[in-house]
Amino acid sequence: MSINRDPLLDRQTSDRTSDIRFFKLQQLRQQLNTLDYHNYGEWPGMIKIIFWILLFLMLLGLGYFMVIQAKIQEIDQAFTLQTTLLHEFKHKDSQLRNLKQYQLQLITMQENFAQQLQALPKETEIPALIEDIHITGRQAGLKLKNIVLEPEVQHEFLIEQPISIIATGDYHAFGRFVSTLAQLSRIVTLHDFMITAVKHPDRPTDMPSITYHMNSKTYRYIDTSEIKKEHE
Repeated sequence: MSINRDPLLDRQTSDRTSDIRFFKLQQLRQQLNTLDYHNYGEWPGMIKIIFWILLFLMLLGLGYFMVIQAKIQEIDQAFTLQTTLLHEFKHKDSQLRNLKQYQLQLITMQENFAQQLQALPKETEIPALIEDIHITGRQAGLKLKNIVLEPEVQHEFLIEQPISIIATGDYHAFGRFVSTLAQLSRIVTLHDFMITAVKHPDRPTDMPSITYHMNSKTYRYIDTSEIKKEHE
């Protein structure tokens, strides 16, 4: 069962409520106009409540601008500093990783350099190297006529020892000699060489006699004692 409300009654109730609100606003305005600011104790209760609410809001706003906003700025600055430090850390971490790779590469290069130095004959090993060249030439089929040690050429880290070689034999023997020479434990390099072929009419073979003039080089590292002698 539904109850029908009277529209006229609802309008009258609404008007009465509006009148009451208007009356209260008028009363509040009148109280504010007649308010004695020097006599807080005589203020109406509603005015006191409004005053304390406004005072609280004012103190809250003042506290925000004086304390909270300053803290927010400090937090923003700390966040910016954190971002900067994190970027620097990533950059330095990348540099550290690259440094470790460079150090490993340097160690590898030093080991390779040390191995190459070990392959260079010492001054006392030059006679043995000359003997190895003699043996290599004989085994290849060459006849070594002469081996001469030329004057040394000093560089910053090593000494270059030129060696002049004169030998005779055929092309196959020369090829075997060069191949075997490269397999010696000590470094020996061939540079300029001159080939002279001479036919002998009194020999039954058409193979000419070939003479090889070769300029080879070996190297030895400079000993620390030699450096001291030079500076003395």
